[in-house]
Amino acid sequence: MAILPEKRVNFNPKLHISHTGGELSTDAGLVLVKELMAQLNFTTLAYQLVHFDDQRHYARYSNFSLLEQVVLQLIAGYPADLAATSLRNDPT
Repeated sequence: MAILPEKRVNFNPKLHISHTGGELSTDAGLVLVKELMAQLNFTTLAYQLVHFDDQRHYARYSNFSLLEQVVLQLIAGYPADLAATSLRNDPT
């Protein structure tokens, strides 16, 4: 039986893709989207093209991290902020 090789992704060197089981994700397709975003330098492009009028005093996450989260969430089909909790607990 042929075994697919294990692959690593550029955006997170701790993450590897294989078909051997382990911790499984229901949103594994987002790994490919995240890899594409890394290849396109999404964060750099966002810094250059998107400007926020941010008046937060105690920000835990940058606006660009939040933008990336919303983009991935919408691509995965989670239209509401409540979905962020289930995505946060996803293994990937």
